[in-house]
Amino acid sequence: MTSYKKLNKILLWVLVIAFSILIAGGLLIFKNEAPRPSKIVNEAGTTVVTKGELVSGQAVFEKYGLTDYGTYLGNGTYFGPDYTAEALHIYLKGMDEYYAKKNFDKDFKSLTTEQKSGIKGVVKDEIRKNRYNSKTNQLVLTDAQVSGLNYLTKYYRRVFKNNPDEAGLPENMIKNMTNDFMENGDKVDQLTYFFFWGAWLSSTNRPGQQYSYTNNWPYDLDAGNVMTSDAMVWTAMSVALLVAGVGLVIYVYKKYHFDMQYAEDFKDIKGIKTDEPITSSQRKAAKYFLIVMLMFFVQVLLGELLAHYYVENSFFGIPLQNIWPFNLAKTWHLQLVIFWIATAWLATGIYITPRIIGREPKRQGLLVDILFYALLVVVGGSMLGEWGSTLGIINDKWWLFGHYGWEYAEMGKFWQVLFIIGMVLWVIILLRGFLPAIKIKKNLDRSRLLQLLLCGSIAIPAFYLASLFILPNSHVTFADYWRWWIVHLWVEGIFESFAVILIGYLMVDMKLTTIKSTIRALYFQLILLLGTGVVGMGHHYFWEGDHSIWLALGSCFSALEVIPLCLLVWEAYTHYRVYKDSSMEFPYKGTFMFLVSTGLWNAIGAGALGFLINAPAINYFEHGTQWTSAHAHGSMAGVYGFFSVAIMLFAMRHLTKPEFWTKKVDKWIKWACIVMNIGLAGMTFITLMPMGFLQLKDALEHGYWHARLASFYQDPVIMGLTIARSIPDIIFTAGVVILLVVFFRGMFHLKPASKEINPVDYDIK
Repeated sequence: MTSYKKLNKILLWVLVIAFSILIAGGLLIFKNEAPRPSKIVNEAGTTVVTKGELVSGQAVFEKYGLTDYGTYLGNGTYFGPDYTAEALHIYLKGMDEYYAKKNFDKDFKSLTTEQKSGIKGVVKDEIRKNRYNSKTNQLVLTDAQVSGLNYLTKYYRRVFKNNPDEAGLPENMIKNMTNDFMENGDKVDQLTYFFFWGAWLSSTNRPGQQYSYTNNWPYDLDAGNVMTSDAMVWTAMSVALLVAGVGLVIYVYKKYHFDMQYAEDFKDIKGIKTDEPITSSQRKAAKYFLIVMLMFFVQVLLGELLAHYYVENSFFGIPLQNIWPFNLAKTWHLQLVIFWIATAWLATGIYITPRIIGREPKRQGLLVDILFYALLVVVGGSMLGEWGSTLGIINDKWWLFGHYGWEYAEMGKFWQVLFIIGMVLWVIILLRGFLPAIKIKKNLDRSRLLQLLLCGSIAIPAFYLASLFILPNSHVTFADYWRWWIVHLWVEGIFESFAVILIGYLMVDMKLTTIKSTIRALYFQLILLLGTGVVGMGHHYFWEGDHSIWLALGSCFSALEVIPLCLLVWEAYTHYRVYKDSSMEFPYKGTFMFLVSTGLWNAIGAGALGFLINAPAINYFEHGTQWTSAHAHGSMAGVYGFFSVAIMLFAMRHLTKPEFWTKKVDKWIKWACIVMNIGLAGMTFITLMPMGFLQLKDALEHGYWHARLASFYQDPVIMGLTIARSIPDIIFTAGVVILLVVFFRGMFHLKPASKEINPVDYDIK
């Protein structure tokens, strides 16, 4: 029971198998991705679109941040349309008009029902046939398809030129300039070609198959896009696997006692002291926390602005979209949450490093300062670059310094590289303390715990390297494969694993649990999290032009992914027990309140709401609706946000003088936690979940394209739900403001720096 060799071996094998499946599946993705033809030609062989124009249209989409306004293949932001579904619908209308004129010399709407049905049948059969010639690398369009493309081009000229009614976007946002990765020509037309290509690959059968490159997504009966049988079969299989998996995991969990056991003196919480001296580098970590809270506050305000755009195409009559369009606000809203959560963890690691060895590594404070100012440069520079790129101020080298064009990877490549360098510097800062502490042989359990924490820390910059594989001209399927390494594997997988390890470390640090039971519990949780989560990220690959094998792998493993998340409810209860059974002198009540919240939102936001939308049969219709947004808010804010606050409160409790932490301050933190939970639950279950339900119902009844129309948000019921969201938004913001005040005041009560401190004793009975 005290040996970790078997657990370590199991964890390593799980990682090898999981990543082998993921990489093998990736190779199938790249082999089976939809073709980008060298030319799109008509039946006479005349060139209609070149590959250069197609790639140029993709670059226009990226430069102006349209992924943070609408979606492409369902991925992006849900305020604007899904450009794939919209382009498919308009393209089909153009073909309908072509045949109405050709066969009856009338407009389509003037035809009889029988005539309309006949044309729709012809169009559906025509678009399903794959006319791509792999030998010549050319795509042949029929005359009707060319007419549909021309009809689509006219439509997007109206949308993106002289468009004062386009909600949340400035008029004439897209400038007709030829920048990097672009070709000469009309940029709106080239953007249309990119949208048309998405419509083509989503409605044309794969060679030798009866479904499209996107497994028949989006749902559109006129295009013949209906859910495949595989989607339904693997949905049923995933539910069955979930039930079996729950039983198996509970059996193993109970039989081998993989829970954290309390220390014998756990009840004597009064013995915990927070008045120990701190080093210079630890003291310098405090300013990171203040910057974190400022970024958190700005990020929340941006979220409220985004919600306002759903109601009014301005800000109380001020045309704010001209200088601060929706897509820019959404870019900053997403980017800031990654920045402030990552910075909170960086700062906590900086604080812990001298604590584990009892001294300050040489020139550690200098490295901490360099990292701090480097982070400020990356945050400020990348945000200004995105603003300049979106508004057409930064044009050449937009992909280096401006908006990179992919959701969660909006930073220009230059800023991405700097961000990675900053995280590598952070790892170096940790190594200078962790390696000497790990080499101390008198406590092997302590070394193993530190090894786990160090490995989790190294994984944070390591997995962000996936962002370097994406270039502005990358095939969208290739790009999204690696993008989900950032969004799901980095943010949801590595962050989750690091959080679990850090929670275990803190429980031992606070002398609440035994180190042996904690390490065993961490191994068990990591085996479950990584064993399910690595392959479980495949549920993001259902509809974006990937191999259909992901319907099986993604659905089954994403169902299993729910199990470890829900098991954390028990961990949340143990945290609550510590909080409840402690005396008033227990110094970590604020930390434990946010840890309890983390466990609950892990089960609700990440687990329940994630499972709700991940099954193929639901995701086929739901993909890119407000239910996804509900899951994103519940998991990102409820899990990573609350956990980040918890660890910051733990560190600040030691960085500040004991007299700062009065009963009044503790009460402020308690109320901040309560109102933030109320606010998050309100925005999730008062607005996002009901809105997503109505949007899903609309997609089922009228087609996915219809559910993503701007008119959906102008419905009186939807408007009412959006307006009602302002109440929980304000409540949540109030909690953030309380925390901001606490951290700001704490900066004036920091302990003086000392050269020597006492290392943490991990010899817990």
